[in-house]
Amino acid sequence: MIPLDDSNVFGQPTTTLSIDLIATVLDITIIGWSKVIANKEVNTKDLEPKIAGCLRRAMKKEKDSRPGLKHQIRIETEVGTLRSPESIEPEGRIDIKIIYSFNEAEYFGMECKRISSTGKEDRKLTTKYVKNGVLRFVEEIYSPGHDWGAMLGFVIDKKMNDNIKLVQERIDKYKQDVCLEKHWIVEKDFGSISNLYRTSHRQKFHNSLINILHLFLEIN
Repeated sequence: MIPLDDSNVFGQPTTTLSIDLIATVLDITIIGWSKVIANKEVNTKDLEPKIAGCLRRAMKKEKDSRPGLKHQIRIETEVGTLRSPESIEPEGRIDIKIIYSFNEAEYFGMECKRISSTGKEDRKLTTKYVKNGVLRFVEEIYSPGHDWGAMLGFVIDKKMNDNIKLVQERIDKYKQDVCLEKHWIVEKDFGSISNLYRTSHRQKFHNSLINILHLFLEIN
């Protein structure tokens, strides 16, 4: 994992992210989440904006505690996204945006959704995870032309494995809608991270392949 103080890492005109950059973002996400839970900042009744906001704040604190990282990236929440430089108004608002250069097109997008495998109504949250989350990357509302993006699933019923299975089933169910090209796999390229998976999708306008990481975080 890189400390992100290498001047060659940032400012390059590309939306192709390095494995080390993503690994570092995942690391501060997981550490930030552990502090949110330890401090009892969220509960299962809280809505997505509050949970994502608490996580963003904890991620920023963790980022700022690392001298080599503090001034290299910026972490923002509920940020407007554009399909094209010619767009006048944002087509969407992504929950967490990791900004790492002066090029507006360059960022690592993380969309957050509450999920539950318990009860008919709560199980509908998983459909929203796909249709209001994954699909937004495919339709390039988020991360147009990018090769990586991330979905964060906030598990609210303490049934981690059931939720992971349900999300996988929903993605398979809507595989044509989300232009699924590479099916669900356990992600191992970023170190030993629990509950991390990957799917790959064809973006509809750029016709480019985007890898979506699925990281599941439990609210206990």
